[in-house]
Amino acid sequence: MVLLIRFILVAIIIYLIVKSFVRFFEEEKRSSQNRHENNHTGNTGSKGVAKDVGEYIDYEEVD
Repeated sequence: MVLLIRFILVAIIIYLIVKSFVRFFEEEKRSSQNRHENNHTGNTGSKGVAKDVGEYIDYEEVD
């Protein structure tokens, strides 16, 4: 009887952990898609690099 209760509790804990990871990765996927869509809609007519991208730094390769 104790073994059955332990098995049920462990199964519930594993289920909740897996469920939280799935929800986390779905949310990350949605947020990255929203960022990707926002980047494309804002730069339809402009050329070049957006001002929020950063500064280009040229470097030389060292042997």
